[in-house]
Amino acid sequence: MKKRKIVGITGIRSEYDIMSSVFKAITNHPFLELELIVTGAHLSDSYGNTVNEISQDNFKIADRIESLLNSDQSSSRVKGLGIQLQGMIQTITRVNPDFLLVLGDREEAMSTALVGAYMNIPVAHIAGGDRVIGNVDDQIRHAVTKLAHLHFTTNEESAERIIKLGEESFRIFNVGNPGLDRIKSVPFLTKKELSEKMGFHIEETEPVVVLIQHVISTEIEEAYNQMKITMESVKEMGIKTIISYPNSDAGGQQMIKAINEYRNEPFIHVSKNIPRLEFINLLRHASCLLGNSSAGILEAPYLKLPVVNVGNRQKGRLHGENVQFVRHDPNEICQAVTKAIFDQEYIQKVKASFNPYGNGDSSDKIADVLATIAIDDKLLIKEITY
Repeated sequence: MKKRKIVGITGIRSEYDIMSSVFKAITNHPFLELELIVTGAHLSDSYGNTVNEISQDNFKIADRIESLLNSDQSSSRVKGLGIQLQGMIQTITRVNPDFLLVLGDREEAMSTALVGAYMNIPVAHIAGGDRVIGNVDDQIRHAVTKLAHLHFTTNEESAERIIKLGEESFRIFNVGNPGLDRIKSVPFLTKKELSEKMGFHIEETEPVVVLIQHVISTEIEEAYNQMKITMESVKEMGIKTIISYPNSDAGGQQMIKAINEYRNEPFIHVSKNIPRLEFINLLRHASCLLGNSSAGILEAPYLKLPVVNVGNRQKGRLHGENVQFVRHDPNEICQAVTKAIFDQEYIQKVKASFNPYGNGDSSDKIADVLATIAIDDKLLIKEITY
């Protein structure tokens, strides 16, 4: 049996962390081979040159497409998408894959879906069907779903939503969140080992907050003030807090500016990028995840980690009982974090909460479907069911 060639597209560290286990499962599958197109923030020094992590993971890189515009203008993402699109067409023409594989709701998802649709190459899309309020990513995700040929959803609710979009049921596979797979595979570090690797001392018994906050695309002008409010809250609480830079979206530079105004506080540690080993173990040892990262929705329930989600990003998304939603208000933030860290009744509730995103065995399921599903007119010619 001839191996099928899968081209995965990755544009940012947060998405790669979720996809790395899928890429590994494809590489290990006897009837599949993998090449990656690396683009976006991966190639930027400002965001940690995370392409180096991909090289260290020994995945074959078919091409590196520089598309990130270092700008806080809302136009920068769509301009970057245009650059991606042109570069990807050339690479995909040369590589001639059997499938294109992409995650989520960013520019690279849209550019991949457009290339696949026009070049008659089946697109496999992971994490479609989710619902999020107040962000352009929600619109992009659903648009990619309508262009894609295979849908690997992270939960049953999203699978049902894709059916309502008029997609044929044979295209939909509810596999769970592949981000959980990497958690299972990452070796355990003690707090002492983690402290040494990060260069930031964490006492064995002291609480630790992890802060990851991104820009909301419909609230770009508020990015600095929103980050400032969160940082003021962190300063007021005085709890050890480890901060990872926001995504490369418009407004991100303003958030970084606000973060840097507080980085000299002795209980704050700021990182452009936290490698996977350290990041997973940081979440394992954390007392609370603060901000608005999708990790709080998708991965934290698996770890029974309390989450304080600030503002509108992730609002309306399927979530476990581990998440508290608060406004950009210092009192609300401090009260919610205090509850997450010190309220024993709430902590026990989080530990007993249900995880709606699977059990950490998604990657092999995805690889098996890519290896076995028929690539024929039924797959390539899409019909709307309504």
